[in-house]
This record gives sequence, structure tokens and C-alpha cells, in this order.
Amino acid sequence: MPLDHDSAVGHSFGLEFEGVNVVLMDVVGLVLSVFGLDRGVTRPQPSSVTLVRGLTSDRHFVQWVHEAQARKEGAVARQTTVVVFAHDGSPVARYHLENAWPSKLEIGTLKAGDTSVVAERLTLSFDRVEVE
Repeated sequence: MPLDHDSAVGHSFGLEFEGVNVVLMDVVGLVLSVFGLDRGVTRPQPSSVTLVRGLTSDRHFVQWVHEAQARKEGAVARQTTVVVFAHDGSPVARYHLENAWPSKLEIGTLKAGDTSVVAERLTLSFDRVEVE
């Protein structure tokens, strides 16, 4: 069977959580791993992923970080999904992050006169990932 190179062209990414959909520029460090196999007991290892988007007036990431800083009961850990879309907008893969919480929010370089996109980078820690 020939390899379909076009299936990897034009992907876009999004994050879904609590009815909110966020368009992403980049997803960095999404890893599925298993530990303890040599002892006959497998367990998922808590991990993290960094989500990058262009800075906009949307405050969902900032609000989530503020809730985590205030340690509001039930407001920190959320069920989130990273979705990969094909060039036609159809979902290709879904990565469900169980009990995800923000561990860092970083704003890209702010430079006077620069015309590049200012990036907002949200690092999420999570308990485990399920692939759909």
C-alpha cells in the first residue's frame, strides 16, 4: 500500500475543555509512556504538554492559571482534549488529558516594532492520556 503523504499536510490543532474550543499553533511534548513494566505492574506516569497559541483577548488560559494560583476547589483539574484536524477540518486524532491543570503560562517575547505573532504558551500537567 503506498504511503499517503497528503494526510499529514495542513493539520491544525485545538484544545477542548468545559465547552471551550481554543485554536492552537503548536503542541509540544505530548508523550504516552508506561513505567513499571519490568516489575509486572504497569502504571501511567504523570506528564506535561505545552500548548502554543497566538496571544488574543481570550482570557481562558489566564483565568485557569489564576484559579490554580488561588487553589479554588474543583476549578483546577479539568478533563481536556487536544484535537488534531486534517486540512478539511475533520478530526484525525483526539488525545484526552485526564485531570489536567496549568503549571505554567508564558508569554512570548514582546519586542517593539516586531511584526511576528506573540505566542502564549500554556504548560499543562496531567495524570494520564487516552488516545481516541
